[in-house]
Amino acid sequence: MSIPANIAEGRSKNSDKDFGRFLDYAISSSSEVEHHLIVARDTKVIPEAEYVSAISQTIRVRKMLYGLLKCLSLPEHSSKAKGNTVEKSPAATSGSADCPHPVVISCS
Repeated sequence: MSIPANIAEGRSKNSDKDFGRFLDYAISSSSEVEHHLIVARDTKVIPEAEYVSAISQTIRVRKMLYGLLKCLSLPEHSSKAKGNTVEKSPAATSGSADCPHPVVISCS
């Protein structure tokens, strides 16, 4: 639950720099989830097939987070990444083809 919570909290911030900081937290949380899955598998709390599915999803989410974080550092975002305020308008939250905002991650 901490991964999407960090994304949501970061997206509500006023700069891409702050958003990026919360994406870092979400990435760290994905590593924590990965550790918990390994422990659950090793202690036989979850079966191997469930582990493989969950770890694959966790890695996929982490890759998406790294991609979004990289997107924030693109030249068109460089002034925002330096901590300048970003106005929250429908256009600012709808995203573009190169850098989709907002991020929606489903845990189903």
